[in-house]
Amino acid sequence: MRTYDDFLMESYQVREKMVADKLRPKYHFLPPHGRWNDINGAVFFNGRYHLGYLQKIRNGPDERDFSSWQHISSRDLLHWQYHTAYLDEPLEGKKGDYFNSGDVMDGMETPTIITNMPRRGICIYQCHDADLSHWTPLAENPVIPIDTDEFPECIIFDPSGWREGATYYALIGNKNHRPGYEGDSTSLFKSKDLKQWTYIGPFYKSSRRWTAEVEDCACSDFFRFGEKHMLLMHTHHPFNKCQYYIGHYENETFYPEINGQLSHLGSMLSGPETLIDDKGRRLFWGWIGDARNADEYGWQSIMTLPWHLKPTSDNRLSIEPAPELQSLRYNPCHVEDLSLEAEQEITLDGLASDCMELKLTIEPHAAQRFGLKLFCSPDLEEETVIRYDTEQQAFVVDFENASTDKTLSYRCGREVLKSGGFKQTVPFALGDNQVFELDIFVDRSVIEIFVNSEACIVQRVYPTRPDSKEVRLFSEDGRIAVRNIVKWEMDATNPW
Repeated sequence: MRTYDDFLMESYQVREKMVADKLRPKYHFLPPHGRWNDINGAVFFNGRYHLGYLQKIRNGPDERDFSSWQHISSRDLLHWQYHTAYLDEPLEGKKGDYFNSGDVMDGMETPTIITNMPRRGICIYQCHDADLSHWTPLAENPVIPIDTDEFPECIIFDPSGWREGATYYALIGNKNHRPGYEGDSTSLFKSKDLKQWTYIGPFYKSSRRWTAEVEDCACSDFFRFGEKHMLLMHTHHPFNKCQYYIGHYENETFYPEINGQLSHLGSMLSGPETLIDDKGRRLFWGWIGDARNADEYGWQSIMTLPWHLKPTSDNRLSIEPAPELQSLRYNPCHVEDLSLEAEQEITLDGLASDCMELKLTIEPHAAQRFGLKLFCSPDLEEETVIRYDTEQQAFVVDFENASTDKTLSYRCGREVLKSGGFKQTVPFALGDNQVFELDIFVDRSVIEIFVNSEACIVQRVYPTRPDSKEVRLFSEDGRIAVRNIVKWEMDATNPW
């Protein structure tokens, strides 16, 4: 018979295993242990940032996973405390009638969650306490049942929602089956009371100049963005990724004008979620998958750092790290400006680290292929290469030799990278006389590189050697200048 002390010993052993794992990030949020996906329920309320995520626990052979919306909150975007779960399979039936993704609806006087329960449909919950700890389901749930034939065009799946005046709107599903709306799309519903919902039609029409017909619009997040509106989404096919549209919204229809990709094959970034805070900032988090097995290591997946999404003067997207991250900096190290010639590579003394922020400016001059290397061992047995290719107009992250661990599986949704193809290509056009302003965050097994406040490159890598910490610069075919080089160690925010 198991005793409480048996449970305590197992908990102790799990914690010791987590603490000893050299690849477990220190300042990117991740749960204490276990598997999870999809960030949900992001909202700023009563002076705190609240986030949720889908916790997954196996429920036995041939059964659906037990799933709950875990709930964390923070005052500073850095240090997070746990609450009781947002949602915890409260309806009748055996465990495994789980929750999918959903949303805390924007513009609500009473905090309101809209979510999907597979085999049931769209459900709504409301909260009336100060710390969002107790959520009450509507008696009418599911307010849009999945077993209805009333909406043949719609897929009842991942919802999001908002209020406009006295009307509530919801985006339901990741595709719409109306002829002419093939590809990614979603369906718009509206309600006056959150209980009775009317189907309006497809919310937008996608274009094959931007997206393939196989793509979809899951985990939708729709909001005003400067003079325009943005629709942010998770796409399942041909691989998991984040993308967005910026466009105009009128007469209950969205008209995309710009499409952008926040992740590319190899990144494993998906499941986006945003909120707007008391400063008017639109803050973003994404779910970053893992190439290691949770059963072996006891944990899997992390969140991105908080990104600040801002509109530019021409209504495009600007991405910057939240300035609160600066409070984690310590032990600054400055390096004098330097230049490299063709076929030159150097190690930056004093910058070796696996947990740091690194800022620098690169002036390409005549070089066509140049960049930096992170997580390098002294003999380069392990190295992660970030190369800019002027002819290709793209960054290429080469992580083929980032680790000596040959069991890694970069599972990007339904596509799995094979050895020999461990690369991520990120299109990025560099204008004439333009330089690269790089803000690089390194955290044990994850890299986030903010480029000119226009893009963020996200990459998971798994260096096994304790000395794989060097930073190198290189130019393959011409002169580059590198200046404004400064590095900080970063303090830990995770307890282990």
